[in-house]
Amino acid sequence: MQADKVSLCAKKDDLICAFGSRYLRTHREQHHALVCSRKMRELAKTLIECRRLNSNIKNMYELLHPQYFDTVVQSAKIIAKYNPTTDVYESPTFGMNISRSLKDCCDIAILHICKRKYQSNSLSTAEFEADVTMFKKLLETTWRHEISTQAHHDLNTKTWNKITIISLATDLKLFRNYLIQKGNYAETKLKENQTDIQSFKLLMETAFCRLLLLNRKRVGELQRMKLATYLAVEEKNNQSYEEFTEAITPAEKILLKSFKRVVIRGKRGRGVPVLFSNDMQDHMKLILNVRKNFIDNTNLFLFATTKSNEPITGYKVVQKHAKLCGAKNPEALTSTKLRKHLATLTQVFNMSNNDIEQLATFMGHTFNVHSTVYRLPDDVYQTAKIAKLLLLMEKGDAGKYKGKTLDEIDLDMDTEIDEVEDLTVKSGNIARRRISDDLLLKYTSGRTIDNVMIDQFRGR
Repeated sequence: MQADKVSLCAKKDDLICAFGSRYLRTHREQHHALVCSRKMRELAKTLIECRRLNSNIKNMYELLHPQYFDTVVQSAKIIAKYNPTTDVYESPTFGMNISRSLKDCCDIAILHICKRKYQSNSLSTAEFEADVTMFKKLLETTWRHEISTQAHHDLNTKTWNKITIISLATDLKLFRNYLIQKGNYAETKLKENQTDIQSFKLLMETAFCRLLLLNRKRVGELQRMKLATYLAVEEKNNQSYEEFTEAITPAEKILLKSFKRVVIRGKRGRGVPVLFSNDMQDHMKLILNVRKNFIDNTNLFLFATTKSNEPITGYKVVQKHAKLCGAKNPEALTSTKLRKHLATLTQVFNMSNNDIEQLATFMGHTFNVHSTVYRLPDDVYQTAKIAKLLLLMEKGDAGKYKGKTLDEIDLDMDTEIDEVEDLTVKSGNIARRRISDDLLLKYTSGRTIDNVMIDQFRGR
């Protein structure tokens, strides 16, 4: 936790420390320590602000009483940067998150008073418990009217006109080629000198980025992959798949022989698979062979740092190489946006529900989340597809396409542009318009993945 007055307040308050202790007991993954720190700081900020507004409040135990509820609401609005003139929260997530933490503090406070771990100077045990219970009741019934509803509305409003940044195909190709080139260079240097720490770091970083680019996993899941998990996967015995050879295509048989599958812990304890291609496996073998020269034996992570027992910071590594590769939009080459890119573009393929379910499992989603959240961005769908329908209705031609889906309707946009330009020139207002063709949608819409793969192998 950063050393400042907020962290000092959190460390000195018994109830906030008890909150952090309980949170870590129920969230045992190492990376949850940062989340715990953030939540403790939020509680400390609330306590500091409440003390400023009311000097009678000494600690978090004393804050959890009904008479201070309005003070807590006022402090939350100040911290969330509420503007009473515009009725807008600049930081709406704080107002939505702090109520959950305060409810947990209420539960802990009641537990402590019942176990006699805390004794109020002015109230009996029963009175203190009744006050804290009533404060929690106010949080459950009144907080949404005071803060949560408006904060949630402001959060949604901010996303309405947010530009959807999708990874460009040219950037993805450039990034991949850069990673392969740098990885091969580092491999050569490391084979020449097995104590070259810079080449070791570069090879590990490029291997990590390539793994992320191929699998589109959450960056935290990959960086926390354990060395023992990778080593525990036996070399693939292709004989075990003989009974399934008739169920897969020739292209899929090649892929089955070329990839190593490792299952790691994903979000909420789900097992999510990670695929290693042949050249990635070669790089990993070299990394593991020379690992003892750079990494301490106590470091349990596959992608480990050289000076501690922690894993590499994945998002910083990806960010670093996304900028170095010369991509036009390096900010689009992130774990989240790459996952969104994969999930949304699969909609242009003719995938069955079973295929979609398997993809959702691979990405660590539920089927419902995959089908409702990871879809074509609204700005793309509404601008490209719904606009097609609106143009037909505007011209009165909708009846000509009766019984067809939106994907089957193909408008002659060159004619549309010529007509508009003619009308514009006649009216004396010359306007320049540019309509970009979505080549990917045009090429792949309604086709199966195998069709596209075959065309790629044929060089089309």
